[in-house]
Amino acid sequence: MIGIIAGFVIGLALAGLAFWLAGGGVLGLVLGLVCAVLGYVAGSTLLQPERRLGKIVVSALPNGQKAAAAIDDANAMLNRISMLTRQVRDPQVRAEADDFIAATRDLARYVNTDTSAYATLRHYTNVYGEQTAKLLKSYVDVEQSGAHDQLPVAQRETVEALQVLERTAAGELSRAVSAKTLGIAADSEAIQRLASMDGYSAQASEATETTDGDTRGAATAANASEFGASPVTPHTQAHPGSQVGEQAS
Repeated sequence: MIGIIAGFVIGLALAGLAFWLAGGGVLGLVLGLVCAVLGYVAGSTLLQPERRLGKIVVSALPNGQKAAAAIDDANAMLNRISMLTRQVRDPQVRAEADDFIAATRDLARYVNTDTSAYATLRHYTNVYGEQTAKLLKSYVDVEQSGAHDQLPVAQRETVEALQVLERTAAGELSRAVSAKTLGIAADSEAIQRLASMDGYSAQASEATETTDGDTRGAATAANASEFGASPVTPHTQAHPGSQVGEQAS
């Protein structure tokens, strides 16, 4: 909105300037019109805030433009399917359609954070989007036709298809995330390899922790024996009765 307003103002200013420099007349009007159009296009384009995915501008992301286009296509497909879903009367079909929409939104949301997964979303939208919309449109037509004998078959087939589509969306998301998981495993292996070259390893770290624990345990025992009560040897005293017996003897 800001870019459009700014483009209009810039175009109007350039048109007035061109008309004044041309000295008015027909030539001034033509130049003013051309400058107005060019000023509007330039102003609205340059001052239009750049789109972001997450908190990062699209141009700064790898495959940012492709990811944004894939997300737009997926959202357009979901909007169309949502409109068809609102026309469905059967609660089970509507629930399955809502589950499919939610699973697809999860996939599109993941592409917002990992633009490298744009190809997965684009493939899913291109392959299943039109088929899903066609499926729901056909079911709505059957519901509205009044042919009640055909409704159970249409309902069963539509529910089964939507369940498959939901599982497919979840599978595509899992496949997209698995690439990130493999990357984590590769990074972990590389870090451990580099650390082992410097003389460190996970096993050595565990051994060090075990040794430190044993050392601390020994030190604790030594401190206890140093500052604790030492064994007391009972002091034997002669019983008064025994002294009397000795004197009597």
